[in-house]
Amino acid sequence: MTRDLPVESPDALAAALVSDAIRRRGARFTGEPIRIAVLDRNQLSRQALTALLARDPRLHLVGDSSELEQCISHATHRAAQVVLLSAEPDAAAVIKQVAALAALPLGPHVIVLNGAQHPDEVLEAFRAGAYGYLPWSASFTELIEAIEMVADGMSYVLPTTAKALATGLRTPPPVAPLGSSCLDVLSARERTVLERIARGYSGPEVAEQLGITVKTVDTYRHRIHEKLGVHHRSDYVRIALDNNLLHREPA
Repeated sequence: MTRDLPVESPDALAAALVSDAIRRRGARFTGEPIRIAVLDRNQLSRQALTALLARDPRLHLVGDSSELEQCISHATHRAAQVVLLSAEPDAAAVIKQVAALAALPLGPHVIVLNGAQHPDEVLEAFRAGAYGYLPWSASFTELIEAIEMVADGMSYVLPTTAKALATGLRTPPPVAPLGSSCLDVLSARERTVLERIARGYSGPEVAEQLGITVKTVDTYRHRIHEKLGVHHRSDYVRIALDNNLLHREPA
């Protein structure tokens, strides 16, 4: 199962990852343990990782394997929600593994564990269907946060990874009038809708918060699209960041 992430460029992907980080807003683990599977050809690192995971009550380790086929079995027959995939030197092989797991019906959400954080490799992993990308230098706390987020259907990278991707994240939108904020062309309500969407709220959530119908929210989104040329949620996040909308309480 793949995410609807804007993976056409590092900038768009980075903005979407920032949106997920904002959307999380300090949530903490509740509910049943998350079912985890590990795919790692290196026996020593696989055993170390599984021993670490097995001690955490928030997680339920359903299996570990060195081969993709066995990991697919864990995903399909033991209902693994998240797969921790240790990257190999062969980047193409990693992408194939991610794609195979992501293509499974109701398949697991994949987190790639890698020693490097090359933007092009991160981008390709998300294009293949990964939900998270984490370096081996990450802490166990960061790993747990990544697992919780991807299990909830959100994406995860470290801030350093997002920064590496976001080379042009704060570039002003080309449609903005010269010498003025692009928000000048929006009404007050359109600005509010843009801000709420950038914060990660869905159309129905925005409608409930503002006391309007979902159809009305869609109308505002259509107007924002016509005025600013935005298409993805990442565009909303970029514009909100450029205009400091996310550094204050919601309007």
